Amino acid sequence: MNFRELLKDDIFKLPLIQKEKVTFKVFIFKILKEFEDKVNLLDDELIDPNKNIKTSFVKKTLKDNIKNLNQSILEYLNGNPHKAYEYLEKTLKGNFKDLTEIFKNKNYVLDESFFRIRTNDTNYPYSIDQMLHIPFEHRGKVSTQRYSIPGFPSLYLGKTIYICWEELRRPSIDKIQIIRLKNINTLKILDLTPPIKDCSDIDELYKFLMTFPLIMCCSVKVKNDHDTFKPEYIIPQLLLQWIRNNSEFDGIQYKSTHITTNSFIENSELTNIVLPVKSNSNKGLCKKLINKFESTEVVSWSLYQFATGGQNFMYNSNEFDKINKRIPNLELINGVQLPYSYSTLGNLEYYLENLKTKSI
Repeated sequence: MNFRELLKDDIFKLPLIQKEKVTFKVFIFKILKEFEDKVNLLDDELIDPNKNIKTSFVKKTLKDNIKNLNQSILEYLNGNPHKAYEYLEKTLKGNFKDLTEIFKNKNYVLDESFFRIRTNDTNYPYSIDQMLHIPFEHRGKVSTQRYSIPGFPSLYLGKTIYICWEELRRPSIDKIQIIRLKNINTLKILDLTPPIKDCSDIDELYKFLMTFPLIMCCSVKVKNDHDTFKPEYIIPQLLLQWIRNNSEFDGIQYKSTHITTNSFIENSELTNIVLPVKSNSNKGLCKKLINKFESTEVVSWSLYQFATGGQNFMYNSNEFDKINKRIPNLELINGVQLPYSYSTLGNLEYYLENLKTKSI
């Protein structure tokens, strides 16, 4: 089996769904072993002749990474979170070289748009500060989530308003308030998202393959939503801790586990980004993090309707294209695919794209 044939295998379908009667440890160990077995079927040829990447290196590195990930999970379940972190760090750093060089990452250059949503029962908009990360003095409100460590604030963003809405489990449109952030510094992100469909960039495909065991451990759908401890969050939370302690990376980019595959087609910008605070203070926000952005004013759907009279301001195809490129076809009703710009969320996104940003 060659490299491209391997990448077409069903094992790359995400998120990973656990069987009801199997524990998380048994499930993740088994599927990581299945992945390793498939990698071992690769032909003995160069993955990338231009860079002299040998299959033997790929097999050995992935085997070591899977071993370290398994051990990290095992140590955490044995009550040794510090040892679990050490094994995760081995996954990222390796014994002889910095493996983050061969992991998938993304640099967001200046002026990229990011969105954030909060719900509010009133028509009075939140302040800009209230739309950012939970302030240090309220860190007690930071709960456990996939990429959230209790008591440790982070800023959560989406590349589209739609993905933010899905992450909040589809709140009523009348209750959402939205802000657009624009980065004024380059953001370096550890990228746990798959490449676009029909990607031909061999370097990106190779880095995706090398990152995939980590992606698998971060992409297991939670089996018991109401449990206080969710083993599916072990590796994502340790990874967030590593990002916090690493000056080279600003955050993590990942796909949602809440969206069914029929909601969108491939190549849509349905990505989330988590940016942990890079400082500690008694109150307020992390200046190191917040100073990387400018923001628009906060907009709610209700105020948008009042301000515009419900009119659609998309006048020509070029204005449609920018929005529709992010989600070419959105299928919220089974069997009905429509351009993103037709939706209420697409209209809000266009409106925010045309609002000026200012320093926070």
